[in-house]
Amino acid sequence: MDENKLFLRGIEEKYDKFSYQNTQLRTDFMSPEQQSMLSGFLRAHSGQGIFLFGGYPEAERKLLLFMPEYTEVRDEDEAIEYFKTVPEDWPVRILKCTIPKQEKAALGHRDYLGALMGLGIKREKIGDILVRPDGADILVISEMADYMERELSQVGRVSLRVEQESPEALAMAEAKRELLRLNVASPRLDNVLSAVFSISRKSATEAISGGLVFVNGVLATKADFQLKGGEKLVLRRKGKALYLGRTGTSKKGKAYIDVEKYI
Repeated sequence: MDENKLFLRGIEEKYDKFSYQNTQLRTDFMSPEQQSMLSGFLRAHSGQGIFLFGGYPEAERKLLLFMPEYTEVRDEDEAIEYFKTVPEDWPVRILKCTIPKQEKAALGHRDYLGALMGLGIKREKIGDILVRPDGADILVISEMADYMERELSQVGRVSLRVEQESPEALAMAEAKRELLRLNVASPRLDNVLSAVFSISRKSATEAISGGLVFVNGVLATKADFQLKGGEKLVLRRKGKALYLGRTGTSKKGKAYIDVEKYI
């Protein structure tokens, strides 16, 4: 049995356990590729309190959350409100890492991830890593948070101050977006990616064929896919954007488009 089938089989087994026990369950964090594989499963169990949850609305890495009927929680927004009243049930926690001013150092996503994995932490126990100028907010599986808080005292030679927080504030934070008004040959996926992320069309096409592009959480496979408006675009290692739609046509026949890029 290949890796993908094993992954989906594990999800079905989790669902069987949830149906029998009627209690809150979850998976570990999943990559966008794995989340994309769950589209059929999520459609089949729509309305049953089974949905993707990353700790805050715009999370890239998410876990699959199973919420029993008595909670009356059926989607991510309702889950955030529910966990505010039952904070001990949050499936994720935040490690708020702060670099002391005397360190005068800057750390990136890979630095924090490498330090955690150096502690023997598996990638699936770690969600998004949101880097700040003075540190980072790292989402982690709840039951691992105490260990990580205790052991993550430095990244490389840079010391850290680490404290554990509930993700409530982050969950309610509004993502910052920049409105871009662009013109493209047509609202094909490769054209839009090229314009939004300042890469060549060839690079955009290669990213699509390389499995790095997602449209509304689903792996994109066609460079000539025509965007209609309202699609969320993710280009791994480059960022995210919301394609708002076509706003007009230039005299030379090019399309004017509006896009909100997450910053």
